[in-house]
Amino acid sequence: MKAIAKWSVLGALALGLAATGCISGVKAYGLAAFRSGCDPKEIKLFSQKGHDAVLAVCGTHEDWHFSKLNGWQYVGPSANQPFVAPVDQDGDGIVDVVDACVAVPGVPDADPKKNGCPPPPPPDQDKDGFLDSADACPTQVGTAPDGCPDTDGDGVKDAVDQCPKDPGNLPDGCPDGDGDTVADKDDACPTVAGSRSVNPAKNGCPIAVLSAKEILINETIEFQVGLATLLPSSDEIIAGVVAIMRDNDDVEIIEVQGHTDDTGSRGGNRTLSQARAAAVLEAMISKGIAKERLVAKGYGQGTPLVNEKTDEARAKNRRVQFVILKRDKAKAKAKLVAREAAKDASAAKAVEPAKAVEPTKAVEPAKAVEPAKAVEPAKAVVPAKAVEPTKAVEPTKAVEPAKAVEPAKALEPTKAVVPVKP
Repeated sequence: MKAIAKWSVLGALALGLAATGCISGVKAYGLAAFRSGCDPKEIKLFSQKGHDAVLAVCGTHEDWHFSKLNGWQYVGPSANQPFVAPVDQDGDGIVDVVDACVAVPGVPDADPKKNGCPPPPPPDQDKDGFLDSADACPTQVGTAPDGCPDTDGDGVKDAVDQCPKDPGNLPDGCPDGDGDTVADKDDACPTVAGSRSVNPAKNGCPIAVLSAKEILINETIEFQVGLATLLPSSDEIIAGVVAIMRDNDDVEIIEVQGHTDDTGSRGGNRTLSQARAAAVLEAMISKGIAKERLVAKGYGQGTPLVNEKTDEARAKNRRVQFVILKRDKAKAKAKLVAREAAKDASAAKAVEPAKAVEPTKAVEPAKAVEPAKAVEPAKAVVPAKAVEPTKAVEPTKAVEPAKAVEPAKALEPTKAVVPVKP
């Protein structure tokens, strides 16, 4: 059909020439179609000047020349080509001829090797995923939200973490095992909740501790000089003693003892010490301790802790003590047992019961080694088809059935491994 179409066009052209009596470039259509393989319908005469014509052949312009000897001949591509929009495959506005990355949308760049290529990613020097523009520590690998390091992962950045290598639970990043807000590194009693003290040896330790014979206090109950008036700093100490008495009903009666140093007269010191002991007793009653559980007694300067005449020794001798006069031993023992049990339970939780060594799946009784299938008595060897007696060969003595092997004593099931006590 294509050939018929071609020659139909050529026939029409010939009729046109006969009618006009001129040399028409249209006559070259068939030659152009044959040379280029273009459909004749896609060939048009773009322009003609005498014996020279420009044909539009499937979107391109070709120069043709006519001579009497050879007729129409192809000269070559025309200098006057139709406008073709520049190609921009990636649609980034930079035509392919100058686009260094034709298949990837990019941006203009003065460097021909980068023109049309994607811009480099924003800098992230430490490769922590936080761009330098938003990274507060651009040269140190860090974590959210600011890109700064948190070595121990406790949420407190190293720059302000007082214990950067130990995960902590305090605002300064340090650990506090007993939850008393005194960091373990500064806590003189890191496993027992206590209170702060300017004395490093007492910092973080309980203000009051119950012993076998008395309630010991770690701070000094203070009074106005020469008087029985308690100073505000003493309130917390007395509250600590009260808390112990409230939690230990086995301590039935406490003697609140008042002691002075050796300055002043003995009589005056005894009176002062009695008044001070009574003041502490009243303070304890006001905090909820029954009066029947308390006795106040002043000892004056008669029982010093340190027999020296220095200011330091006298400061130690001025004191209030809480001595146990009566205690319910049965209750005390029960509390001790309960306390030890709680301590053991706590320790057991701390050391995860080695996953309570799963009773090695109660070592399945080695499937009680099946009695070696009581070795079947070697099928009584069939007498070798009693060989015809050439000398009446005595029939091979029927092999005595191998003494039935005693079934291997069923192995005692391996004693189920007793789970390790937590």
